[in-house]
Amino acid sequence: MLGHVSEKKSLIYFASGLRLNGIDNEAQMHAMADAAIRAGVSIWTVDARGLVAMAPMGDATQGSSGGQAMYTGASALAMTTGLQQSQDTLYAIAADTGGKAFLDNNDLTRGIVQAQQAISDYYLLSYYTTNTEPNGKFRRIQIALKDNQEAKLDYRQGYYADKVFQKFNEVDRERQLEEALMLEDPITDLTIAMEIDYFQLNRAEYFVPIIVKIPGRELALARRGGAEYTRIDFIGEIKDLVGGTTVSNVRDKIDQKLSGFTATQLATRPIEYAAGFTLLPGKYSMKFLARDNETGRIGTYQTTFVIPNLNKEEKRIPISAVVLSSQREDLNNAIYDAVKAKDRAKENAVDPLVQDGKRLLPSVTRVFGTGHQIYVYFQVYKQQTQVSTSQTETPPQHPLVAYITLFQGSKKVYETPPKSIIPNPASRLDTMPLNFDLSVDNLPRGEYDCQVTVLDPSTQKAAFWRAPIMLVQ
Repeated sequence: MLGHVSEKKSLIYFASGLRLNGIDNEAQMHAMADAAIRAGVSIWTVDARGLVAMAPMGDATQGSSGGQAMYTGASALAMTTGLQQSQDTLYAIAADTGGKAFLDNNDLTRGIVQAQQAISDYYLLSYYTTNTEPNGKFRRIQIALKDNQEAKLDYRQGYYADKVFQKFNEVDRERQLEEALMLEDPITDLTIAMEIDYFQLNRAEYFVPIIVKIPGRELALARRGGAEYTRIDFIGEIKDLVGGTTVSNVRDKIDQKLSGFTATQLATRPIEYAAGFTLLPGKYSMKFLARDNETGRIGTYQTTFVIPNLNKEEKRIPISAVVLSSQREDLNNAIYDAVKAKDRAKENAVDPLVQDGKRLLPSVTRVFGTGHQIYVYFQVYKQQTQVSTSQTETPPQHPLVAYITLFQGSKKVYETPPKSIIPNPASRLDTMPLNFDLSVDNLPRGEYDCQVTVLDPSTQKAAFWRAPIMLVQ
């Protein structure tokens, strides 16, 4: 936030000690110090506990330790070491960023006063480094006065060099994805397209499958063990627009070994990734990132979507999202479905796009070539009518009628025969899945409007869905 201000800035950090636990925290501290140095911010740390007089056997907040340690002094030494370690991190943060650490002092205002005095007069020195190696290592800086002049010099002791993606370790790579996910200005090195659909599971929940497409020509291939392979990392989150809370997230990867034939296809075919979430009706935002793990290039897809409450639909027949596709792929084809988690079988059981061991892949761009049929899939839900408790017989179920129409402008050029379907009384939602196969090879290439029509003659209700499609050679 302060990086664009070309002045020296000070940040005063009050804490009751700070200890590092594991390599993740240490890496985060290095990243924080690097960000502060590049933004011209010095961090002044203040131990808010002040001067601590510790009882040798501990205070009244906890029971005294037993064993030989209380007689040999090891117990008292451990308490003192713990206090010092909690101050070491505060000292390191201040030293790395050019500030000072105020420890064992009961005057909290002293840190504020000295930080103010430190930026009342200062010099800005700059130079061009001759070491251009992007290895991410800490480079120390030393400033000295000529001609034996004496003065007290306060300055930053160094900085972290740039680091190329190939030299990132696992912690660096994970942090890069997490930081990229939080950026307001998205990174768009990779092209990403996405489709979000919804299908009602019960009266409260909806299954939301997503399909992500990345052009294969934008991905780099590497060789490992004599074979070509590609790896893509994915991270994403879904937030509730009303409350602003994160309701679901995804972290996954593709690490796929490719044969020569598949590697050749990769240049002309996209990589497709599928995932699914269970959500309640509402307004949501989706932010999804993909990273080529060979080059470090990142692409971002961000959108908002709405899951309607179909239980409150009174004027029209409630229907799910409509999926247009030209592909049904085997679930074992990992290049199209990267999820290998143990709960994949459970997810497939509720995913309506999985049928007979194959997944229906939505066409995100809705561009269809010759030699491919257009598959249309959606679900219809017929709301239950109130039945008198004295009535023992199940009321008769009236069939619904659905068909698909293609328009070019205002002219109807194609229409499927109507399909009649009866609600399943065994289903709580009376779910009626509908599949259509459109043979459009005889149609001229060009733009069309695809319309789905569902009619209920018994209630005089209808539902319509319309979207543009493109037929190409």
